[in-house]
Amino acid sequence: MYTCKQTVHILSSDEKLTFRQKIELRAHLFMCKHCSAYSKQLMAIKDKLKQNFKALTRTEPEHVKHLENQVIAKLKK
Repeated sequence: MYTCKQTVHILSSDEKLTFRQKIELRAHLFMCKHCSAYSKQLMAIKDKLKQNFKALTRTEPEHVKHLENQVIAKLKK
């Protein structure tokens, strides 16, 4: 079974786990309330960052049209 330090390292990395490693990780998370809470917090942070990134990179059609008009106007000069 993994230690807390190993569990934190695995949760913080994006490495692919084997079936056995996944079982060992889940067993540790099942028995360790601290690592389980850390895992939930980490997932919440990742989800929120994804939401914020999507919101920042979303483009509105009006904004795109405005940028196109600016580019065309500068090219005409």
